Amino acid sequence: MANVFIYYNSDQSESTEQAVHRVNELIHNLEIHHVILGVFLDFFNQSTELMELLNSPLSEIDYIFTNKPIVNEFDKELIIQLSRTEKFEIRYFDEM
Repeated sequence: MANVFIYYNSDQSESTEQAVHRVNELIHNLEIHHVILGVFLDFFNQSTELMELLNSPLSEIDYIFTNKPIVNEFDKELIIQLSRTEKFEIRYFDEM
């Protein structure tokens, strides 16, 4: 079983309830074959929880599942570099 984090960044018009519902659906699908070590939800155009995720023990995870690509160039490059050194992969919800 693979260890995973889930990162969700909501859309501009998406309510908190909608975001939580989508994350819960993903958890339901993932927990069959994965161990979920953490769930991180950010509101539109924020990355507070992403920074919390990246400050977590990344060497313990195999995948970060996210709903969409990271658009902030700094955050994107940081994740790329960390994924190389800590040996985890980024996967998208629609790859399930």
